[in-house]
Amino acid sequence: MSLTIEACYIEVDEDEPFEGEVGRAGGENGTKSDDQTATGWTQWSNLPDHILERIFAHLTIKERYYASLTCYGWYRAFYLPRVWSNFLVEDATLGRMRYNYYSGWQPVLDHSRLQSCLLSIGHLIRGLDFRPQVSFNNMFQFMSLISWAMEQNARASGCPREWAGCGQRIRSLNYLFPCNMALSEDPESIKLFGTGGQLLAALKRLMFCLTDLQSLSLVDLILERYEANHLLDEVLESCCLVLRRLCLVNVTSCHCPIMHIGLFLNLQVLVVSPQNVDDDVLTLLADSKVKHLTLLQNRYTPPALAISPCSAKAWLVVRRDNPRLRVHLRVESTTNAVILLQPEAPVASMIYQTPKTMITSDQLVAAVDAYKYTLTVYGHEQLPTVAETVPVAGGDFQERPDSLLVLLARSCPGLNALMIRECISTATILLIARAAQNLRHLYVNRAQVRLGCDWPRCPEWSDEFYDWLQTTAGSLDATEREVSRILDHPYWHLLSAEQFQMASLTRHVAF
Repeated sequence: MSLTIEACYIEVDEDEPFEGEVGRAGGENGTKSDDQTATGWTQWSNLPDHILERIFAHLTIKERYYASLTCYGWYRAFYLPRVWSNFLVEDATLGRMRYNYYSGWQPVLDHSRLQSCLLSIGHLIRGLDFRPQVSFNNMFQFMSLISWAMEQNARASGCPREWAGCGQRIRSLNYLFPCNMALSEDPESIKLFGTGGQLLAALKRLMFCLTDLQSLSLVDLILERYEANHLLDEVLESCCLVLRRLCLVNVTSCHCPIMHIGLFLNLQVLVVSPQNVDDDVLTLLADSKVKHLTLLQNRYTPPALAISPCSAKAWLVVRRDNPRLRVHLRVESTTNAVILLQPEAPVASMIYQTPKTMITSDQLVAAVDAYKYTLTVYGHEQLPTVAETVPVAGGDFQERPDSLLVLLARSCPGLNALMIRECISTATILLIARAAQNLRHLYVNRAQVRLGCDWPRCPEWSDEFYDWLQTTAGSLDATEREVSRILDHPYWHLLSAEQFQMASLTRHVAF
């Protein structure tokens, strides 16, 4: 792939050996030791192809180009198939800087680089990921050119040899639109603008060309109703039988059911916002092969109070006709957002990715009453960004969610994974571990754990059990050992802030 970027070189003093080169040059006295001779040294230029593919896949296009200049082995790795399995398209991808009198220097798509790129590795691309920020014209031109190349391959009269196979292996398409045009100085402000016009037309043209598309994700398009009703016309025509995963988040900002999502005959996983689903859509899903339905709310989704859930009658029809369907409720927001509960839905997981949302009795009791026989995953993932939003570790027992979490553990026999961010006591952790019958994954923030047992004695507790609870809860080490034994998890421990931030409940959702 010919790129007109100059390579940069690093001058190295020949008198000073590289780190790790001492073994080849000799020890302190200039002679090789027996261990060094027996061990040998692996050369980076001779790494196996499957390792080079993984390394190159994490690099940008410019970094891959620079790496390919080092040696013949890495030049060959530049064209390995897995390196280009996912192609990320951003504002500056394959572009050059051009001065604009109003906006200063702006990235402009370089058509010669783009053409050279597609001619070289277009037949290797298996996934396209569009992440525009401000240069929407670059996205439009990129989609137009790659769509034209795929249309050449579909011509009955034959395709030019140089464009043969370009885009024919693409199986996934992700498009995330930056709908928030508010000033960056105020991260809390929201000013929504949706996509549309020529950019939407180019996106629909591209989706129509992808006849073997198996995964499609369209996020935050914020369309008008008349545009949303015809968004998936081309996809349904070209991928009705092959699409397996569909993600439609905030296609509109108001209530607008997308009927197309129930017409893909082999769809397995569906992620959609609750304002784009109604009883009629559920009726179609009841007769489909969808196994996992995620109702996702993010910071641009209307508040839960402004959205009407689907009726209990429609969900009962779904449970009768599609008993394998599992529903997952998830909210991702920077505000105090709550999950919109769906009555009688077969909800398997409830995940909050909201640093400001606290556990309340109304929300948790309602969730337990509605989903106690189906719920397997529950928790709040992100740590709060403001210290005042979470009670300190010395809060009163009545103000903490200890009793609510124990109620959750006792009432939901299928609960398998639980993440606790709020302030609780070590005694509560022990009670949760004993009460949850099938709990295997318990994540607790160590910084919010209060040492000791401040539970009032329950009449059904024996003297032996209460003494065990008080004694074990008096030590963090004893609590960790006992929970490890109960959960049959020998390496279980309380998580630090860094460990808790990296933990995720999504991996316990089986899709």
